[in-house]
Amino acid sequence: MIGIQMAPTARRIVETVLAVKPGEQGCVVTDTECPSSITGAVAAAARAAGAEVAVVTMTPREAGSVEPPAVVGAAIQAADAVIWQATYAVVHTRTARAAFAGGVRLCDMWGFTEDMMVRGGATADYAAIADLSRRLAPFFTEGREARLTTPAGTDLTVSLVGRQGFALVGLADRKGTFCALPDGEATISPVTGSAEGILVHPFCIEKKELGYVSETITIEVAGGRMGRISGGPQADFLAQVLDTAGGNARNIAEFAVGTNPSCRLGVTLREAKKAWGTAHIGIGDSKSVGGDVEGPLHFDLIFTQPTVTVDGYALVRDGKVVG
Repeated sequence: MIGIQMAPTARRIVETVLAVKPGEQGCVVTDTECPSSITGAVAAAARAAGAEVAVVTMTPREAGSVEPPAVVGAAIQAADAVIWQATYAVVHTRTARAAFAGGVRLCDMWGFTEDMMVRGGATADYAAIADLSRRLAPFFTEGREARLTTPAGTDLTVSLVGRQGFALVGLADRKGTFCALPDGEATISPVTGSAEGILVHPFCIEKKELGYVSETITIEVAGGRMGRISGGPQADFLAQVLDTAGGNARNIAEFAVGTNPSCRLGVTLREAKKAWGTAHIGIGDSKSVGGDVEGPLHFDLIFTQPTVTVDGYALVRDGKVVG
């Protein structure tokens, strides 16, 4: 794909999402498995906006929000605006949190493909997405208990008491803020230790070796942590990943609803979690979404056709946003 086709989205990332100004220090972080065409497009857009741009390439991390190399951390903490175009996300790391504390603005476009630069969730009407996300997030803030159920058998409850809901709407235009792209969700970190129930057959899991789930995976949840994981080879692999990571990898860290109607469920993992009417449960680190658990990783399990309620009031019913 030629750069001119990706230029409109690249300009939007630079000019609207990050609001890059002339003279700012920009940093594009990529890795050896990501399309260099995208790297070139966003770097060119940032230079055209008047930024001084450095491009940093690393080897891919093993999972979402595994700490980047120290030299990468130094680069992003020295920048005003960062475009993170790597295989996995960075926002749930100590490195990213230190950067935000220093005023860095970051757009996390991990897992982006060339196709995503020209169609799908990144090209959506973000004003409408912001309106919906900001309408839903207060339900999480003001509620006491949220529940997720699915036709496959998922039934999970979490406490929300004292926690803050957030609307993620694709903007990081103020100091110390971050967003993802594509974006669109209402999310909260539930009370640590409160999650109870069972997760059955997620549609996909944000780990490239798992991706779209082809077997029934059943995950028992008690005391806010994933317990027994049963099923076939994919279930065994998930359990192995979490056991290898250790620490708080099994923590139930996030409870969220997707609000982007342009995201495509079956095209990329990156779009699936933001798709309108989906729900996702994040595990591991929760500090970047208002929680108090630091973990060795963070990735999400995405569920389709969910029903999501807060204190019995439906926000999503059978995969349709109704709240």
